[in-house]
Amino acid sequence: MWSLLRSLLARLTRRDAPPPALALAPGAAARPARPAAAERARIDARAAPPGLGARRPLVHVSGRLAGFEFQAAGLLPCRLPDGQVDPVTAARTGNLLGAMRLTLKQGLQPLAELPAGWLAWHLDKGTLAAGMHLVLGADPDWTQRAGLTDLVGRLRAVGVLVGWRPARPGDPAVPAGTPDFALLPDPPARLASADAWRTAMREVLADWPGVGFVLLDLPDVDLLEELLVPPVLMSGCVPTPGSGQNSRVQALPPQARLLMRLINRLVRDDDPGLIVADIKSDAALGLRLLAWINSAGMSHDGQPVASIEQAVALLGRSQIYRWASQALVRLSPPRPAGLALQATALARARLLELLGAREGQGDPGGLYLLGLASMLPLLLQCSLDEALGQLALPEAAVQALREREGPWLRHLALMHALERHDLLAAESLAQTWGGLDTVLAMADDAWRMAGAEGSPVQPSPAPPPHEIGQPA
Repeated sequence: MWSLLRSLLARLTRRDAPPPALALAPGAAARPARPAAAERARIDARAAPPGLGARRPLVHVSGRLAGFEFQAAGLLPCRLPDGQVDPVTAARTGNLLGAMRLTLKQGLQPLAELPAGWLAWHLDKGTLAAGMHLVLGADPDWTQRAGLTDLVGRLRAVGVLVGWRPARPGDPAVPAGTPDFALLPDPPARLASADAWRTAMREVLADWPGVGFVLLDLPDVDLLEELLVPPVLMSGCVPTPGSGQNSRVQALPPQARLLMRLINRLVRDDDPGLIVADIKSDAALGLRLLAWINSAGMSHDGQPVASIEQAVALLGRSQIYRWASQALVRLSPPRPAGLALQATALARARLLELLGAREGQGDPGGLYLLGLASMLPLLLQCSLDEALGQLALPEAAVQALREREGPWLRHLALMHALERHDLLAAESLAQTWGGLDTVLAMADDAWRMAGAEGSPVQPSPAPPPHEIGQPA
């Protein structure tokens, strides 16, 4: 059919179609002539889907932050109908892979799904890096099993870990052999319970014994934690307010209340003597502060900091505020995904603070608290009312969290849209801050800052393995 169309177009235009710029993938059909202007405009409009490169945290089976899933949906195939490589999408996918390389340098694992043609193109350009987790995406130019199998071998030769979904009747071909990691073929909406996810994994294991799984788009933290055992390698979900907390609500521990009171004093600019007194009222908290400041290399007249008074004077309100917020986050009770949730809380706080600073907000610290408070019920397993009662949040923050209204609701809405990868909503909301690309850069900075703030946290031990289908 393509050959016939190409022939007809050649007769109408009295010229042959230009030769393709790249060799065809094994088994790919010949491409037609350059499309008409209207079709070309449609292709150009789709060439750069909004939010390419947006990241979502992935949780390692040990419970720590494993890395990030990078948004790459809606990409055109590598080769356009005229045989040319689209330069806009080539640049965008190159930027995405650059962000993935930076993630690797931070000791985290990046994951993205790209059409097979783009994987081959970037492999030839040398822009892939060992340790990347790349999912083999469908591509109309790559439909033959032999060609896909050869591509997987070439990707593995440079250290890339390659995953794909098992093929069902009527699906495009998949490479021969077993992937380095597997994704489930069912859309998450069809898997309503942990048992349904385990059944789906057992079906895949029947064909690929021993394969590990990356579970994406889990609906809540509770389900993520229930499934966070081998053969699952890492998982991702959207930790929305209320998720994972209702079944485990408990009273706030005394040290959490003390830290919230300390944060309130810092926000109100209370007398430093009251701040010192609060810290001294809990010996363990005071020791943690001294250990933290001395590990950071600060000193008092060339000597280690030995008193709370010296620590408060050296650090200043801003640094104590950061330290108290991080200490509060780390008070979360043990749970399978606890370390990843702590990192998410700090990243949320940083992102909202950066949004506030970008728009000239007079109180970006209040937005930092809003981001932190949005995760406290999930982290501390307390009710939202108790968290809000202990933290003296600005009225705009309380309105956003409790009533879902007010001037800061748009900040929360943008944050949640990015976490859901709802990039159409995020693109609309981001206009206040200079557009989606600007906001995505701020989100990257927020995660880097959160990683630096959370660096003292050590990975938790991996949970004991168990058979799929058995209780965790």
